[in-house]
Amino acid sequence: MMVVKIEPYKAMLDAIENRLAELGQEKNMHSILKKSINAVARTGKEKLHAETKDYYTIKSRAFRKSDIVMRATSSRHPGATLTVKGLRVGVRAGYANRKNDKRKGASAQVLKTSAMKELKITYGGRVYKAFLATMRSEHTGIFQREPAKYMKKHQPLTGKKKGREAIREITSLANAQAAGMAYTRSGLHGELQEEFVYQMLKHMNTVTGGAK
Repeated sequence: MMVVKIEPYKAMLDAIENRLAELGQEKNMHSILKKSINAVARTGKEKLHAETKDYYTIKSRAFRKSDIVMRATSSRHPGATLTVKGLRVGVRAGYANRKNDKRKGASAQVLKTSAMKELKITYGGRVYKAFLATMRSEHTGIFQREPAKYMKKHQPLTGKKKGREAIREITSLANAQAAGMAYTRSGLHGELQEEFVYQMLKHMNTVTGGAK
């Protein structure tokens, strides 16, 4: 789970509060703060979604704006939060990918700045290539045989052979991981603090009539 707390620096709050006191408008501080926090949270949600889509090849159906849950400020909770949850996403369902062919295994691209990479591992001198498949459950994904792990229901009752090797689906970043790294890489925290300055001054000027 990834959580972004939306709250302004104390120095900014003190400056706004002192100015309101000079103008006899202290009673409006809570309203100004609430409106500013909620406005910044809405902006943060939009930007976090956009930045994540800019950095990663994550598909629209795998990461929607609604996957970023905004909890707005209230009298009981004077700060807003943005929360992203979710398990790791299957490569086929979530990111740019290419199915296997006769020569190469299935490929995937997670970062937009990276190239499409063949998904394969080498174990015991054998190359295990990823492949596109549809399971009996009708779930389609990119899978790979697991070296030294075997499917119990396909193990013979007698003999030396251990049966068919187990299969696992190849997954990539969970939405929370992708959003968290995009948040850090983009410097979004600093951008939101700048937005706070704008919103606090905007709402203060609304209640004070732009008094200087």
